[in-house]
Amino acid sequence: MKDTGQTETVKNLFDEFLYPIFKDEDLYSVTAMSELLDSLDSMIAMMSMMLGGIAGISLLVAGVGVMNIMLVSVTERTREIGIRKSLGARRRTILTQFVIEAAVTSSIGGLIGIALGCALLAPLGSLMGMTAIPTAGSVIVSFSVSVGIGLFFGYMPARHAAALNPIDALRSE
Repeated sequence: MKDTGQTETVKNLFDEFLYPIFKDEDLYSVTAMSELLDSLDSMIAMMSMMLGGIAGISLLVAGVGVMNIMLVSVTERTREIGIRKSLGARRRTILTQFVIEAAVTSSIGGLIGIALGCALLAPLGSLMGMTAIPTAGSVIVSFSVSVGIGLFFGYMPARHAAALNPIDALRSE
């Protein structure tokens, strides 16, 4: 590795050499590779932040989707919940049932997403001129995030179902 401490000095020497030849600084440019690397690093950081924002919005939309599915499930099964509670089902039992349903729903969605991602990886990679291979770590993280989103956003409808009054639940149609 060469010493990069003299970069600014060499850049100034080139500038002093070229100015008498061109007589106008707009006609030439002296740039160090370290400056290009710094600008490239800042562009990569900006792209990473944009992709992170897009991923965050996607996760939020997915979470709202899971929550809506679970709220519909609770609404359609209000009478069933009322019957179970009137027969002695505990709040914790009903909460656990709906949280497990949310986890299973998001797990299935995660598995479908992983399967689609793996299936489309090779064709899209060749289309872009690169080879991409899914790693076990990325698959595990993807699946974990999917299940975590399902549990997080499925808890509220599950809590709502567990808190239903049995008499009100039996009256609903």
